[in-house]
Amino acid sequence: MGARLGAVSGVLGFGIFAVFTAIEVLVFHSGGQLRAALLEAVQQSASRTSDPQAQQILDYLKSPPGLALVMGLGLAVMFVVFLIFSGVGGALGAVLLRRKDRL
Repeated sequence: MGARLGAVSGVLGFGIFAVFTAIEVLVFHSGGQLRAALLEAVQQSASRTSDPQAQQILDYLKSPPGLALVMGLGLAVMFVVFLIFSGVGGALGAVLLRRKDRL
């Protein structure tokens, strides 16, 4: 039961995180900074490899659809991280704070 409650709170926490992140990007116009950081990370990865197939993939990731894919995958990973950590935290909380039977 604690793991379920933790998972539900993780979903709600991720929703709040996503909304505040979207508001931050819209209000502070930090989308350009985010795009630049993603492009820098892709450039660093591209400079470390000489494999032609990897270069093609990295070139795709530099394009607008590729950056959208990276952002979508990043959000999906964050969702899973929120879900797992919150579920584990809820389970641990349920185990540690359960009522002790009185004899």
